[in-house]
Amino acid sequence: MTIQVTDKADKIIQNHMWFSTVPGFLPVFFLDIVGITAVQLDMIKQLCKVYEKPYHEQRGKAIVMSFTTSLFGRFPGYMVRSAVKAVPVVGWALGGVALSVFAASSTYAVGQIFKEHFDQGGTLHDLNPDNFKKFYRKQFNKGKEMMENRDEEE
Repeated sequence: MTIQVTDKADKIIQNHMWFSTVPGFLPVFFLDIVGITAVQLDMIKQLCKVYEKPYHEQRGKAIVMSFTTSLFGRFPGYMVRSAVKAVPVVGWALGGVALSVFAASSTYAVGQIFKEHFDQGGTLHDLNPDNFKKFYRKQFNKGKEMMENRDEEE
């Protein structure tokens, strides 16, 4: 892949990483999770466009859901972080921050998976989430580290 495509992909991933933090602060339980998923789907759609790969919303949803529910067990983590926000004042702030960091890290990891897969010539239809378990964890931790370092810089 050309450097220009890689640079565009990196920019898309970075932007969506930060966009995914916003739904974490939505006060409505579960709406935050829906918002984060929507950000991730938009990121996948934009990456498909940059890599000139066909995008199919149902396949994109299926892949995001596989990462969200069974593959990495993120869904219970989302639910706990979302539910914590039900505690008046303190819960909203703590739950929002925790869910936002988690969402940004997860979005970064998902973006890196698609970038890696597309760089290798793959498509949306032949991406097998099981092949990316270790890579996801590594990228999730990198995304989390990026969020923590950002907080220390401010």
